[in-house]
Amino acid sequence: MKGHQKKIIVNTGFDIEILKLVIKRNWYWCALIFALFGTSAFLYLRYTKPIYESRTLIQINSENQGADVLDFKDVRQEGSIAKEIELLRSQVLFEKAIANLPLQVSHFAKGDLLTERRYKQGSFEVKALLLKDSSLCDIPIYLSTENEQLVIDFRHNSKKHQFKASPNTVISTALFDIKISIFDWEQFKKEATLNQLYFQFNNLRTVAEQLSGGLSVVPIDQRARTVEVSYRSHSASLSQDIVTSVSKSFFKYDENLKKESADNILDFISLQLDSLTNELAASKDSVMRFKRRENVANPDYLSTSIANKLEQLREEEKSILEGLRVLNVVKDKLKGDPNSLEVYRLIPDIIGQSYEGSLNTQIKELYEVIEQKEDLSYKVTPDNANIKKLEQRIQIRKANINEILTSLFERSEEKLRLIQKEIRDVEEQYFQLPEKQMELSRLTNIQELNEKYFTLLTEKKVIYSISNAGYASNNKVLNKPSLSAQPVFPVKSAVYGATIFLSFSLSIGLLLLRYLTFNQINQVSDLQGLIPDNVGILGAIPRRKVKMVNSTLVVSDYPKSVISEAFRNLRTNLSFVKKDVQTIAVTSTISGEGKTFLVLNLAGIIAMSGKKVLVIDLDMRKPKIHLGFNHENNIGMSSLLASHCEVDEVVRGTNLDGLAYISAGPIPPNPSELLLGKRFDEVVKTLKEMYDVIIFDNPPVGLVSDGVQLLSKVDVPIYLFRANYSKRYFSDKLKEIAEINEIKNINVVLNAVETHKSTYGKNYGGYYTD
Repeated sequence: MKGHQKKIIVNTGFDIEILKLVIKRNWYWCALIFALFGTSAFLYLRYTKPIYESRTLIQINSENQGADVLDFKDVRQEGSIAKEIELLRSQVLFEKAIANLPLQVSHFAKGDLLTERRYKQGSFEVKALLLKDSSLCDIPIYLSTENEQLVIDFRHNSKKHQFKASPNTVISTALFDIKISIFDWEQFKKEATLNQLYFQFNNLRTVAEQLSGGLSVVPIDQRARTVEVSYRSHSASLSQDIVTSVSKSFFKYDENLKKESADNILDFISLQLDSLTNELAASKDSVMRFKRRENVANPDYLSTSIANKLEQLREEEKSILEGLRVLNVVKDKLKGDPNSLEVYRLIPDIIGQSYEGSLNTQIKELYEVIEQKEDLSYKVTPDNANIKKLEQRIQIRKANINEILTSLFERSEEKLRLIQKEIRDVEEQYFQLPEKQMELSRLTNIQELNEKYFTLLTEKKVIYSISNAGYASNNKVLNKPSLSAQPVFPVKSAVYGATIFLSFSLSIGLLLLRYLTFNQINQVSDLQGLIPDNVGILGAIPRRKVKMVNSTLVVSDYPKSVISEAFRNLRTNLSFVKKDVQTIAVTSTISGEGKTFLVLNLAGIIAMSGKKVLVIDLDMRKPKIHLGFNHENNIGMSSLLASHCEVDEVVRGTNLDGLAYISAGPIPPNPSELLLGKRFDEVVKTLKEMYDVIIFDNPPVGLVSDGVQLLSKVDVPIYLFRANYSKRYFSDKLKEIAEINEIKNINVVLNAVETHKSTYGKNYGGYYTD
């Protein structure tokens, strides 16, 4: 229908009748939505592998009572737990944890839709005693039964292998040695019948890479240094075992890593002390032997001033030598690739030296850069760009320190030369002293120097020994890893809840959409707000519950029905529109609105009042009147208008007295020209002389314009709508017709109204029966 097909009307008000009709027409869609979503939820839960989660809460802590006693800062005591968290997340630690679990062999049960990976469950277990060919990893090895024996079947290097063996025995082949333990033979045979059982050897590194995605490490409280370690997998036991193994591996690895550096320093100090002990003993023996052999008295009698001067110079020389020794230690440490702990251990060595201020800052900065690199190495590979940048910064720091060391070496050596020159000057004064006293003094000085070195190293060893002995890992498991009885995904209550919510929402949305876009005329009150003021409502025809293939004459067969009474009401209302109505034209917007049914039964009810009525079918494109009387359409109006026959040849009688009809006749190629020609007016004039009332079955004016002109020629044009079929915008065509001045007395009829909605249904529904 031109100009109206795409027009949409939105219902903004609330009408309970429309809502009931929308629910009645669409309830099955809502039921289908609930059924579809419910089935989808059931299948999703049925064939989705459940995911179980195990959690544990650990506290990362360590204490060093020795460092507290000595008021010594321990490098291992840190405020942040970032390094420990990254260690927990690292692939290295996860591989260590996986190596402690029985994952050398995986067990599977393959069903029709899903393959279940079993861990510590099922009726059998395979232990790998020896894998002789590593290429067998990840190859399925199938298990079945035959005559109370196990059948092992697999393909390797394009060759099929099959072995038979007794259960619970060691099976030795050219590729592997295994032991298959069957816990329940009958249960195993049943499982082998229902599923395809198989196992495969694993590469632990590959397994670790596959399983690492389920690990989660989350800091809970930085101040309390607590961390939650959780793992998700399709096996509750596997999740619990992995969390337990990761925690234990971390505790052991973390403790060993922190003690290793301190042990290396103690070993170095012990080695130096061993060498210095021998030198000190030798110097003491030299002094003792010299005194005994030469019988030298105590050198206190030497000149007090010369002795004090020389002693002061010796002390300065010792201080410089000690400074040079420390500088050599720092330089030697920086030649290699020291870790952060080794660099930090240099700080106590330079404390008290004259160059402490210039060197201490640089060493601390180097320690911080190395520590950053070590922290980052837990997260990324050595080829990472950030690692390269940190290594470059480390080299720059080391270069700066080496420059400072070079400068310090030069100044210290220059000062040492000056001191030594002054010492030689003072010693020249001793040339006048007895030679034996001078030799004794030299040996005594060597002894004192060795004693000072020995005391210094002994103090360092005591400090580090107490610190290392006082260190203890205080990591704790606050919550033991849980064994989940219910999966964390999918959650049945959540899935079914979401299903009900979505089904309900979509159903309500569908009903709301259908209600808002409900565009059909439902009852007479709808027409009142749609038709123009100059158009009247002639009445309503109830819907006939019995379906008809073709429109038929009902009023004569069921004169006491509600439909018959409705047509009597139309007949009465016609007399109010115009007295002595002779011509009536019935039209509609589109085909299927029931105008043929209205024409036949309106003609029948008028004929039953004693008048001669003629029905003329003008819908030459889709004729139907002849079908209502079970006659052929071989001759009719098209033949008459084309002057192929006369009036008396096309008029046919019916079983109802006073009612006749003219069918449309053969479908012509030019129905518009026939209806608009002079021949049509002449035929109508002739028929008016023969019949009291003539009712025309017009073509739908919404599809063709043939019948619009006829509406202006008849006494009462009737425009038909059909309830729950005609669209509301069909009234636009009626408005166009009503605006034509030649068309008068146009009235509308609403067809197929629900019985309880019509006036007659309300008032006489209990009296009249169909």
